[in-house]
Amino acid sequence: MLSAIPLQEGLAWGPAGHRIVGHIAEMNLNPEVLKTIRKKFNINHLANVANWADVIKRNPQKPDVLHYTNIAVNHRTYNQKRDCPRKRCVTEKIKEYERLLMDPESSRKTRKEAFKFLIHLVADVHQPMHLGHKKDRGGNEIAVYFEGKPTNLHRVWDHDLIFLRGMSQRQFALQLNRSITLENKNQWGGGTSGDWSNESRALVLDYGYRLEFFKGRELSRGYISGGQKIVEERLQRAGIRLAEMLNRLLNNTIKLERKS
Repeated sequence: MLSAIPLQEGLAWGPAGHRIVGHIAEMNLNPEVLKTIRKKFNINHLANVANWADVIKRNPQKPDVLHYTNIAVNHRTYNQKRDCPRKRCVTEKIKEYERLLMDPESSRKTRKEAFKFLIHLVADVHQPMHLGHKKDRGGNEIAVYFEGKPTNLHRVWDHDLIFLRGMSQRQFALQLNRSITLENKNQWGGGTSGDWSNESRALVLDYGYRLEFFKGRELSRGYISGGQKIVEERLQRAGIRLAEMLNRLLNNTIKLERKS
């Protein structure tokens, strides 16, 4: 992992974080899968469409998709019937778009949209505050100060805990990717969106909500340094898992097309 660095160099998880996950995932795609993505969907780089799912939220005809999951208070693990009965949450939507992307009967437009949603939602489910409490809207209602500026806890995790150290987003992603070991990949691989939701839930309960302050509501340097390390690993895990998912789903598609 990268070492702690000065606080003033933070940049957004929002657009930047999603693009970084896209870059890491692309670095771990099978060459044939990457070629298929470019040919079938006319998408040259995953990072270029990593924020599409946020952009279309402004469209009145936007799909009914939530980018978070509310797990019931006093519970640490996800239960679909209790926490997402309408299957609109990020945990269930990842499963839905996996099925659509893999379905050869779906139209190219449907599969392309599913592909773009997956790039975005896999990153979202790895952001701990997206598995926070409904009562405070995943930290949006918790006022804090970061670097002397008023903000909220969700924004801190969405926007302030990535430190690029003067690098571009791609350079930062490359550095994160270089520090991922084979052991990491083996440990992080597999699992479901439910498993990843439970990871984020544990992090938000055990760290995210356990705030440390100095000077009133100013987040402590210790809290920020620890949060930075968590965010970096969540970006890494999201990128590796997204690549593994796309390799699996699109490899199946390639095999089916060869047989036809």
